[in-house]
Amino acid sequence: MKKIYLFIVMVFLGLNLHAQDNGFGVRAGVNIASMTNYNSKVGLHVGGLYRLQLSSSTPIFFEPGVMLQLKGGKLTREGVSSTLNLAYVEVPAVFAYRFQINDTWAIQPALGPYFAFGVSGTLKQSFLGQTQSGDLFGANGALKRGDVGLKIALGALIKRVYVGFGYDLSFVNLPKNYAEGDPKIKNGSFYISAGYNF
Repeated sequence: MKKIYLFIVMVFLGLNLHAQDNGFGVRAGVNIASMTNYNSKVGLHVGGLYRLQLSSSTPIFFEPGVMLQLKGGKLTREGVSSTLNLAYVEVPAVFAYRFQINDTWAIQPALGPYFAFGVSGTLKQSFLGQTQSGDLFGANGALKRGDVGLKIALGALIKRVYVGFGYDLSFVNLPKNYAEGDPKIKNGSFYISAGYNF
C-alpha cells in the first residue's frame, strides 16, 4: 500500500515539475436553467477549480472543481403557477484543451461529466392569490437528490481572466416514483461564466 501512495505522489510531483500552468481558479456566473417540460428560470453558480496540465508538451488540462449551482424551472397550468428552486453542490470533472491565439488570448473548449447532490429543493405553487410550498428533496419529497450529467463549455482566456459559456445536460430522471408513461423530468442549464486563474 505504501508503494502505491509513493507512486501517486511521484506522478503528481512529476506533473507539477513539468507542467506549465497548474493552479487554482474561481468561477461565477448566471444560469438559464430549465427542467424537461418546464420553462426556464434564472439562477447562478459560484465555485472554484484546480487546473492540472496533463502534459508539458500539450495544453490539455484536467479541471476538477466544486460549485454551488442554482437550477430549477417554472410552469403555469390551469391557473396554477409552479416554481421549482433547486440548489446543488456540484463536482465537475472536465477536460479542456487550450488553443493559444497569441500572448494575450486563448480559446478553451471543455467537456466532461459532473456529479451533483441536491442540498435544497422547494416547490412553490400559487393559485388565486394563495401560495403554498413544499420540500422536494426531503424524505417525502418528489425528487432524487443525486444528479449526473455532461458539461460542455467554450471559454476564452485573456491573460488569466476567463469568460465563457456552456450547457449542463443531465442524464438523471429526477422523480422518485416514476412510472412507465409518466413525463420524465431532467435538469438542463445554459450558463455564462467569468472568473480568474491564479
